[in-house]
Amino acid sequence: MKKVLLAAAVLIAGFVSSAQEVYLHGYMDYTNFAVGQQFKKKTGDDEWSHTEAAAEYGSFYNGRTQVTMDTFAQNFWFNFGVRLDSSLGEWYNLYYDSTNDYDATVFFQGFMRAGFWDEQVALWTGKFEEWNDGYILNGYALGASNIRDLASRSEGQHFTAVEFIPRAVSGFKMIAGVPVLPGAKEDIDYDIEGNKWEKLYKKAKMAASYNWATYNVTFVGGFRPGTYYTGVSDRKDDSDGFSKNYFSEAWFQADMPSLIYGVKMNATYDLRWRKDDEYTKKTVTAHILGASAQITLVPDWTFNIEDRIAYADDHYIAKNEKLLYNILGLQAVHPIAGTSYEVGMNLTTVFAKDANGRAFSSDMRVDSTAFDDLAMSVEWMQPAANPKKNTAGTYFTIYGYPYFQKNFECGYVRTGVEVQYNRNETSNVTQGFTYRVPVALCFWF
Repeated sequence: MKKVLLAAAVLIAGFVSSAQEVYLHGYMDYTNFAVGQQFKKKTGDDEWSHTEAAAEYGSFYNGRTQVTMDTFAQNFWFNFGVRLDSSLGEWYNLYYDSTNDYDATVFFQGFMRAGFWDEQVALWTGKFEEWNDGYILNGYALGASNIRDLASRSEGQHFTAVEFIPRAVSGFKMIAGVPVLPGAKEDIDYDIEGNKWEKLYKKAKMAASYNWATYNVTFVGGFRPGTYYTGVSDRKDDSDGFSKNYFSEAWFQADMPSLIYGVKMNATYDLRWRKDDEYTKKTVTAHILGASAQITLVPDWTFNIEDRIAYADDHYIAKNEKLLYNILGLQAVHPIAGTSYEVGMNLTTVFAKDANGRAFSSDMRVDSTAFDDLAMSVEWMQPAANPKKNTAGTYFTIYGYPYFQKNFECGYVRTGVEVQYNRNETSNVTQGFTYRVPVALCFWF
């Protein structure tokens, strides 16, 4: 670690000494849970069982320190970032180097961009996190889209791409690239093998964006012939880890921030398909439709609303299984006039039905690498147990979070009560009720 830090310091010093602009950004989230408790009940139980009330009960995301540095020199942009956990070590072992050993690292991001021909062409390369370069839109109430990122820890962080921003077509840009992994002799079983072009071209990712200036409407869309978990640590021992296509994906979104006065809107359609090699030998599909809005028509109030509905057709998740899933998010924020305080409320409901009670795993996330971004819990709160029976299932979750917040110029302190109720029914019924009291201290610069 000392050698790594020394090398990074020398590299940074070299860039800073010749850079035209250097920006240092930081973010700290030290949310703790003052108290939390979980109650459970299932078919045959006379009473609810429960855990003991305890502090720091909840998400493994508690505690994060992030520092990123952006260096600009002529037509180059170099970005480098570190994430630390609450003990100033690796952030919960979520980031790794891309070698056979997959050692954890504090360096969650490091990439470079070079611009050519008066910035009409850009070359991107490096290690990215939750990165889409504006080609995938987030929702106003539910946050990050279900569309898979161009580069991220969950699919693979390495990406090399060419972006075109032609002046001749105002408002248009497009990007295309492949996840090239760095490799060395000792990595030939994984990285170099995965970089062979007969496999690499199948991992291409393409996206385009166009802004219709007359109405200030932006259309974005993209396509990937396959989703490969290239360079993801928990797949390093899979013989197909760098060559197996889990699903293909195409998406289309429209961003409408000013089409209606006082209402910002966007809409999403995400299509996924895969070859069912195990059962039907046919192509099976899944779909996600979403719409979200931010409404500021009422003075001193901001309302966010978003609904996403997902449908997985026969056999997409598992043999003889299909799924209908809907999540609705509502948010209300009210700044208290003349003060730096605000009150807010987050409300989320989730409803799902499947054909055979096998759509979800034990933690109530969809049990499929082709659709595993759907779950019956909110904000990583503990759901009720999975009934696990081969009969049709109905699942319901409701989550609420009223909170009180003090704002500062560079952060905030927030507290409230998070409450979640979950009911899962097949031929059995399980129920769960969870609450926790977060104390969020967030700071950025």
